Amino acid sequence: MAEPADWDIGLGGAGYNHTASTLTESAAVDTALAAWMAILDVLEMAVQAAERTLKDPLGPLSAASPNHVAPLPVERWTPPTRPGPLPAAARRRAAALAAAQERVAHRLDEARMDVARQLQAVSSVPGVGESSAAIYLDVNG
Repeated sequence: MAEPADWDIGLGGAGYNHTASTLTESAAVDTALAAWMAILDVLEMAVQAAERTLKDPLGPLSAASPNHVAPLPVERWTPPTRPGPLPAAARRRAAALAAAQERVAHRLDEARMDVARQLQAVSSVPGVGESSAAIYLDVNG
């Protein structure tokens, strides 16, 4: 009986089929990792956009422009379809992203409450929001 060639046996004597299935599994893991990395990229860009909004709430509208830049329409976010369980290689990045999302969400909530307080203060001023009738304010008395 002829002995099989080394490439036919593979490492550990498992044979060629084991090597082929390992390559298929490796390709599936690489594909899942790439899909998760793309999802994490999109989520990180959203966190960065929220941070920019906190720094400059009006964005391009804050700079006087002769072009009168109109705000872009906001698309409703839909969660991506999960490409399977999160690979171990992406866990640290995902955990850091989750922490960044929590920090930005907290800061956005604080900004929202600050705006609500400001709106409440403005609405308490007599005449604000009413018809534009003459209002006289006695600053001397």
